[in-house]
Amino acid sequence: MSQHSNPVRRRCRAGVTVAASLALCVAAVPAVMTTTTTSAAAAATPGERFDQPGGFYDTSGLPAAEPGTVLRTEPTSLPLAVEVPGLPPLASPLPAGAQRLIYQTADVHGAPVATSAALYDSTGPWTGAGPRPTVVIGPGTQGQGDACAPSRNVESAVGVNPQTGGAVPSYEEAFALALASQGFRVMVIDYIGLGTPGVHTYSDRVEQAHAMLDGARAARSLAGEAPVLFWGHSQGGGASAAAAELAPDYAPDVDLRAAYASAPPADLLAVLDHIDGSTLTGAIGFAINGMVDRYPSLRDVIERNINDSGRAALDDISGLCTLDLRSTYAGRTTDEWTSTGRRLGEVIREEPAALAVLDHQRIGNAAPSVPVMLAGGVNDDIIPVGQVEQLGRDWCAKGATVHFHHETTPPVAGVTHAAAAVTNFPLALQFVHDRLAGLPAPDDCGAF
Repeated sequence: MSQHSNPVRRRCRAGVTVAASLALCVAAVPAVMTTTTTSAAAAATPGERFDQPGGFYDTSGLPAAEPGTVLRTEPTSLPLAVEVPGLPPLASPLPAGAQRLIYQTADVHGAPVATSAALYDSTGPWTGAGPRPTVVIGPGTQGQGDACAPSRNVESAVGVNPQTGGAVPSYEEAFALALASQGFRVMVIDYIGLGTPGVHTYSDRVEQAHAMLDGARAARSLAGEAPVLFWGHSQGGGASAAAAELAPDYAPDVDLRAAYASAPPADLLAVLDHIDGSTLTGAIGFAINGMVDRYPSLRDVIERNINDSGRAALDDISGLCTLDLRSTYAGRTTDEWTSTGRRLGEVIREEPAALAVLDHQRIGNAAPSVPVMLAGGVNDDIIPVGQVEQLGRDWCAKGATVHFHHETTPPVAGVTHAAAAVTNFPLALQFVHDRLAGLPAPDDCGAF
């Protein structure tokens, strides 16, 4: 017993240390935004080549291939840099090298589509059980404009949105490097349409799952066979949960061992009611733009119910990243966008076509075949904990193994939801380490 407990304690201490570093980074975001705007603007200049004809993210000439096929790669040309003024770097030397890639996946209708990602190869040893594993991270809300894609800002960790001039911090890079410092290989996906041509289908359950699963296949083709873990918070929590749910049918060849899904938006109608009027109201526009593009039945619903202010907002939102969105739409409500002056939640409940699409987006209709850690914030100002609990109960009823963690950060608008990504980190790290080690997974079914 003592021989097993020492490595576990070491991993716990490592997780706490990494979480502390991440917390410092999150706390210092305002300082980063005020001190890195100049360097971010400079970084945007070489990035302009990305979208030129034949540029890295121009996928128009790429032939269709099997899902998970790597279509294009590019090594990062500058040292990775995650720095907070006045604070020590997250790791020295940085624990990974990285490359961008374009890979094949499929949209919600099964049509081939190319998407992008960044693969971080740890330069440190793997001291956990078995071979070095790959963690596929589904990012939290980045935005809808191509400039928001995490893989575009690998070298500097912060870019610029050309639509607004606003900073685009690549906060998922801190988590990628934190995991790389523990010896994990890390794939951070961009999602379909984020960075690459087309509309980013924000919170589309199937497309996010496909991007995660095919991202695991792409990582395998570049780095070899490896155990796979899914990881995500908020939008990324939904992607991780949906991918775990679809894995047995869509990608049974992926050696998935466990999934961590923090604050997943499993029931979009419940999330819509909760988020309307919050610091992230504008994300509702992200979802509308993506769904109208994929589901023609919604176009008539939107045309009949959205006023001119709503149309202008949806058009504006389509090019925004998260900080821009917060600064412009925080605290606004969707009754400003509707022709009747009612909030969208009320309007949608009277539209069968809209309800059918949202029902199709609901996570929880199939059981993951691997243990899942779900986390929900009891004070979360963006993602309501009740629908996270319901996801867990739905999975439990289907025989899945679910470990549920209630996160208790005090309520602070604009902070509580994001903080959970950091406070949950040590627990999630321990959860995935234990699954790799073959330890029995905690099962909280019936207890939440």
